[in-house]
Amino acid sequence: LKAPPKGGRTCCGGAMVQRSIAGARRSVAFLAIAAAALVWMAPDRRSSPTALAQAASTKALRAPNKFLKVPGNDLPIPSIGFGVGTAWFKSAGTAGEAEMAKAVQAALDGGFRHLDEAEIYQNEAATGPALAAWLERSKTPREELFVTGKLLSVDEGVEAVCRRSLDAMRCDYFDLYLVHAPFQMSGAPFATPLPDVWKQMEGLVDKGLVKAIGVSNWRIRDLKQLDGVRIAPCVNQVEAHPYLQQPALLRYCADRNIQVCAYAPLASITKEDLRGGPVDAPVAAAAEAHGVTPAQVLLRWSLQTGRLPITTTSKPERLTEYLSIFDFELSDGEVEAITTEGAKLQKRVFWGDAVDNGEPCFLADPNLEEETRGA
Repeated sequence: LKAPPKGGRTCCGGAMVQRSIAGARRSVAFLAIAAAALVWMAPDRRSSPTALAQAASTKALRAPNKFLKVPGNDLPIPSIGFGVGTAWFKSAGTAGEAEMAKAVQAALDGGFRHLDEAEIYQNEAATGPALAAWLERSKTPREELFVTGKLLSVDEGVEAVCRRSLDAMRCDYFDLYLVHAPFQMSGAPFATPLPDVWKQMEGLVDKGLVKAIGVSNWRIRDLKQLDGVRIAPCVNQVEAHPYLQQPALLRYCADRNIQVCAYAPLASITKEDLRGGPVDAPVAAAAEAHGVTPAQVLLRWSLQTGRLPITTTSKPERLTEYLSIFDFELSDGEVEAITTEGAKLQKRVFWGDAVDNGEPCFLADPNLEEETRGA
């Protein structure tokens, strides 16, 4: 197919070319969704006849990269990630393990190149074999994937936990490794001070166990404890959606080259207590204007406001939907409308039960937190 010559008029042939190109793009997307669905349902993925079609389609659907600031280089990170937490929590060793393995492989077949794991998900032993099997089947080099891990058991020794996770994941290294929270699951502080935890994280980079280090669920006061460290955190992965925007935290991170990644970016349509809120109207209007779904609009909003989304699904048809967010762009007005309406109802979904000495680690009203109102 050839495009019309530069400077020339678009003739009937040129219009036909454009329609052909559009049709070809739709065909690629259709092949990807069909391939992912077939792999998901196939009892034996190795014998599936869709493997070649999947390999051909992933290049067209692969998410573009952002770049993280790391010592001596910039590390490319795909602009959207597939999380194995909420939908597949504690699936290792259960009846759900096989379904999780199919989900991970379908996500990779569909074009995702960023997998987001964590020690506390308790399913690394399921993700690892699925990842290894996919790499073997697809013949994809490990270097073309971006694998994120997280630890919370810092008092057991950061390196020991990291090595345990790498063994379970059947990986030689993590592309990105995060301290999952600045406190224990309960909210109680670690026995190890955060600056000492961070020195151990830096040691992982020195030993080649991880390429980059960062944090998750850290507040501004936690991040300030890392001022002047040898290797600065390059990511802060936090709950972020129109109903939890934390603009002061976003600015604080941006000023320090810390990329904010957003988990639960679809909370306004997936969480029962957030559905039917004020952002529904501007999201629906944008979806209609662009011929896309509300989920795609919310993922675009996340990207366009500086947050890399980490999403997940147990439905194969959603995979291509989520990766297709790079085919359109919201207008400034649409972004502002969603932001404005979301600010009317700020609410946290996760970590609300974390308490330190009787005081909540996160306030019930996020508008009262430094991360929203600023210092």
